[in-house]
Amino acid sequence: MTRQFGMCAAAAFTCIAVMSMSAARAQTAAPVGSPQSEVAAVQTVIEGLMEALNAADVERFSRFFAPDATMFFPLAPLFLRLENKDQITKVFTVFFESVRRGKTGPQYMNLVPQDLRIQIWGSTAVVTFHFRGPDLVSRRTLVLRRDAGKWLIVHMHASGIEVSRE
Repeated sequence: MTRQFGMCAAAAFTCIAVMSMSAARAQTAAPVGSPQSEVAAVQTVIEGLMEALNAADVERFSRFFAPDATMFFPLAPLFLRLENKDQITKVFTVFFESVRRGKTGPQYMNLVPQDLRIQIWGSTAVVTFHFRGPDLVSRRTLVLRRDAGKWLIVHMHASGIEVSRE
């Protein structure tokens, strides 16, 4: 009985592995407009945003935001919502200047999103992830809107939680 169970379990595992590999292949060849291609398009936006953030490149960074974008910035003294792309750009101009100070670059930071999740409903996407440091978990939520085939960030919420070093 135990031997039969082991053989059945091995067969089931093999079937699941084959189905998973087939599904992964199907996702890479998704037609334009399909849920998989939309996820890939949003993923490309997030990758570009992260490259601009790590390079402290405000011009490139701002291109990912819609004119009416809003944001909650994670650092004091900005406790209130930023109301548009211009305000977001001004804040990140100052922030990036402080990041670049005394460093050689253009890779000034090395922020890598962890546990990235992309959810899409029609022309709206929500992206969540975090960065983990020794004392802080920095959480991010981005809301994107697809206008004329282009995904842009319409809201970004950034917050951090202090964690113990245990």
